[in-house]
Amino acid sequence: MTTATYEIQAGDFEHGGSASRALKEQLKRVGADPAVVRRAMIAAYEAEMNVVIHSQGGELRADLQDGRLDVEVVDRGPGIPDIEQALREGFSTASPQARELGFGAGMGLPNIRKNSDRFAIESTVGRGTTVRFTIFLRPQALYGVGRRSVEIDADRCRQSLRCLRACPTGAIRVFRGRPQILDYLCIDCPACIRACPTGTLTIRGTPRAPTPTAQSLLLVPAPALVQFGAGVTPDRVLAELQALGFSTVRPLHGWDAALRAAVVEHATSSAVQPVISPACPAVVNLIETRFPSLLPHVAPFLSAVEAAWAELQGQQATFVVLCPCQKTVLVGGTGSAPEIMLPAALRALVAPRVAAGQREPAPATEARPRPALPTDVLEVCGLPHVFHVLEEIENGQVLDVRVVEPWACDGGCFGAPLLSLDAHLARWRWERSPLAPDLDARAVRRREPLAPRKGLRLDDDMGRAIQKLGRIDRLRRTLPGSDCGMCGAPTCAALAEDIVLGRAHADACPRQAQASGPAASGPPASETEPKR
Repeated sequence: MTTATYEIQAGDFEHGGSASRALKEQLKRVGADPAVVRRAMIAAYEAEMNVVIHSQGGELRADLQDGRLDVEVVDRGPGIPDIEQALREGFSTASPQARELGFGAGMGLPNIRKNSDRFAIESTVGRGTTVRFTIFLRPQALYGVGRRSVEIDADRCRQSLRCLRACPTGAIRVFRGRPQILDYLCIDCPACIRACPTGTLTIRGTPRAPTPTAQSLLLVPAPALVQFGAGVTPDRVLAELQALGFSTVRPLHGWDAALRAAVVEHATSSAVQPVISPACPAVVNLIETRFPSLLPHVAPFLSAVEAAWAELQGQQATFVVLCPCQKTVLVGGTGSAPEIMLPAALRALVAPRVAAGQREPAPATEARPRPALPTDVLEVCGLPHVFHVLEEIENGQVLDVRVVEPWACDGGCFGAPLLSLDAHLARWRWERSPLAPDLDARAVRRREPLAPRKGLRLDDDMGRAIQKLGRIDRLRRTLPGSDCGMCGAPTCAALAEDIVLGRAHADACPRQAQASGPAASGPPASETEPKR
């Protein structure tokens, strides 16, 4: 059994929900089924917010053992004079302040009872209320596998540790001065590539552009077409590429537009709201890894680059990719794969021709108004914001949005770290270009459903996972809590997990090193594979 206790402050709406979020993370780490996690989260959140709204403070105590979760929430005054009335949907005694913040709908206690397998409530007027509920656990079924195209050139590492702090899922470790990636946590986003000052973390592509042939087809994302300076339009870039010998050059923004339209149309008949667009493969990976309960919310389509390749399957083609996850979805399958080119290789092809003025600018095509973002689509850019919005969706707090289009990079793909131009300036130039989308581009439905990955799960067996969680929590309390990263883990909590799972030595924390000798910074490379 593992037990956790969380203090709840009355009227603290800013931090309200932090206890239930922590409990949700624990359930994910022991491998509870996503539907069970969501029920527990709703019940715990409602109980926690009742304390924030109606009482003078209290605490939430959670006991986690193999087979069930027991939660007890105790508050101090004023108590409930009529419990039966309080359990009726719509009844509320919330203050005007709470109602202004969107609380007080009278669904708190009814939601707790509805989402619990066992429920009990006791209350004494003038003294307080105790709510107890039990949720029986079942293990999560795992199907998805992690793949990544983020690569490591360990000899370049200077141990700046910026990658540890940048990784949104805590997937990076630095053992004995050499960075490593925990594949089951990596979502193949470019955050570590952006943060690394030495190029240790990178994505490998064709170092030089392929030699064009009469059959070669080049597909280029929109942000890569506006990287060549003021006045160099996407039309000009396309003309230069065709002059180099590519038989056809197709921008990818037509598939972006087709996907957005298909997702909006899907949302009109979807049984779940909001619908999440699969536009960014890194965010899809994040949902499979950290938010598997939201998989039914993801629209059943391929991303734009996947849809383009599905249309061109069997042809000789080269894709310019902006991030590791785009490369992975193109080359990580079992079928044939296109050739991959990075933006640097594209710049090496086009920039000298633009600078030398070897061609006159291509005549501009007829300008067409670019469609605005639909009013029922919420675009969310940057992983910190994406995390927050997905948390809110998982908690059932986003009921006023029809479609969410999340992107891992700030500015969407215009903010990809492999590009040289600032995302805001690149988007501004693109939105003023006259390049019309490819009208032949179509959205493609996904053949294989998305599936949850191992993610935070500590062990395949829930009982052993609960035991490990307890050991991790006890060990974490003995560590300094400075989250300095000097041990090679991003946080003290991550180091505690590494020690319990056998990835790091018990004396890995330099702040706790004995004066008799230096502490080992981690096990040998052969010992650092995840033992899960």
